[in-house]
Amino acid sequence: MRCDHSWLTGIALSALLAAGCRDGDKPAAHGEDDGHGHATRPADDASAALGPETSGVKVDMSKGWCAGHGVPESVCTRCDETLIPAFKAAGDWCAGHNLPESQCVKCNPQVKARWAALKPQDAPAQDPHAPPSTGPASGTGPGNGRRLLAAPNDPLCEVSRTLIRFADATIAAKAGITVEPAAPRRMSSAVTAPAEVEYDARRLVRVTPRAGGIITEVRAELGAAVRAGEVLAVIESPELGEAKSRYIELYENLLLARADLERAAAVEESTQRLLAAAPAATTRPSAGDALVGEARGRLVAAQTALSLAQAAFDRAARLKADGAVSQEAFDSARAALAKAESDHAVARDTLAFEGRRNRLAAEKAVRTAQTALDVAARRLQLLGVEPDRITALPGGDPEALSRYELLSPIAGQVVEHRAVNGESAGERDPLFTLADLSTLWLDIDVPLRDAVLLARGQRVLFTADGLPGESFSGELTWISPQVDEQARTLTARAVLPNPRGRIRAKMYGTARIILHENADVLTVPEQAVQTDGCCQLVFVRRSEQTYAPRQVTLGSAAGGYVEVLEGLAAGEPVVTTGSFLMKTEILKSSIGAGCCEVDPGR
Repeated sequence: MRCDHSWLTGIALSALLAAGCRDGDKPAAHGEDDGHGHATRPADDASAALGPETSGVKVDMSKGWCAGHGVPESVCTRCDETLIPAFKAAGDWCAGHNLPESQCVKCNPQVKARWAALKPQDAPAQDPHAPPSTGPASGTGPGNGRRLLAAPNDPLCEVSRTLIRFADATIAAKAGITVEPAAPRRMSSAVTAPAEVEYDARRLVRVTPRAGGIITEVRAELGAAVRAGEVLAVIESPELGEAKSRYIELYENLLLARADLERAAAVEESTQRLLAAAPAATTRPSAGDALVGEARGRLVAAQTALSLAQAAFDRAARLKADGAVSQEAFDSARAALAKAESDHAVARDTLAFEGRRNRLAAEKAVRTAQTALDVAARRLQLLGVEPDRITALPGGDPEALSRYELLSPIAGQVVEHRAVNGESAGERDPLFTLADLSTLWLDIDVPLRDAVLLARGQRVLFTADGLPGESFSGELTWISPQVDEQARTLTARAVLPNPRGRIRAKMYGTARIILHENADVLTVPEQAVQTDGCCQLVFVRRSEQTYAPRQVTLGSAAGGYVEVLEGLAAGEPVVTTGSFLMKTEILKSSIGAGCCEVDPGR
């Protein structure tokens, strides 16, 4: 591309620049045009896989990292044009943008992340092709860190591919062009935004009665400091009285069920002893056993019948042996004995079964009574009665059954008060609002352009409008995932300790979110930074005759220097004096070519 324009105290650059000083003609078409002179193509599976592994040129990380172009130095064709034939020979070349296809983010935006994954942890370091750094300059001081962030650079902009080449090395000096290396400097950076103090919702409680009734006594006044468990008000509640009476009734039912269980257990134990002690048919129950009622009578009768049948059978057997009784009489005695034995066994089994059944029934009755009592106790807890007071209800004062004490759940200050003696209070009526003021929330309305810089844990300094000269420190704990529909801002929240109680809810002021404080960051002079309408640019000296525009991402500015977040390496020489007219020169070609549309809002 021609470059026959010049400047020097108002004279045209053609007196200083030779033909061909601006290299980087508009790329040939590569796919469909996007309407701005850029070739584009839809992503497909093949392009999605492009990256370092698909290139035919081997990556050598020992040669360092090109921070300016985001690839290793060993494969950076923009810094070393002698690499171009190797990429073309390997079939890895985008003729439309004069870049390796595996590096062309204009055709394949996803390859940028794949190359970035190779970036060493300590990069950016000294750029191998840049002159040695002069070392850190003096610090800019903490300052306010004025933000110079602009809109993101246009990834399709071709301006950064343009080269400005002088005819000889003396022309730059005649033109008054000066350079200064990008160097680390101490700088503080902060985002400043309006903010409002709110109560810490984790430490704010609205106290409502659990049971409706009539307020008979108010003990806590507005502004009072209360302890956890302190009585705020007293309420007479019929609902609570009924619940307490029900609990007492169920408690007495449980006592009766437990007594029945003890008796059933004693009866079963006595039955087992009796049955174990009377295995033989002739054993009779002793009077000391704890069997009572019909069951004992049946067992005694069965044992008596068995004894008589056994004696009759023994006598019939002796007489049969002596021939004194007929076979029929002997058989009758034997049948009577068999029946008596059967009746005795049935009586024993029935006695054992009934004892076990009665005990199980008593145990079930105890469990049922205990469950009903637990439900009643749970209801009282939901009504606000403390567990120790619930257990003390049986035997207590009957007149206090409907008395309900509204207790403070936390230690704090009464910030709202709506309880009035004699008025009725429902279950949904907040009578008191308590707040622990040891910490407060600070809601900050952050402009969207600064939202990407925020991170949890960043320090926040708050200055309240009503407390001039005072600053309160906190920490950023939450960043909203949603943008305010009307203000188009993002809410960030910080927690502010308030040990002296100086901060109050609903205070307005200014918050400064500290991004970094007195940190060494890469900087260039402010006058070195230009915008071509879609990108932030600096001009990097490649040689005494050649200068290249470079897209950069900016941070804060202070003391005449601006932080460079991305796009430069330490030590790279950038143009200071003369950078504006260099920008003007490259725009003479790019505007006509449609490379960049100028947006006055940027």
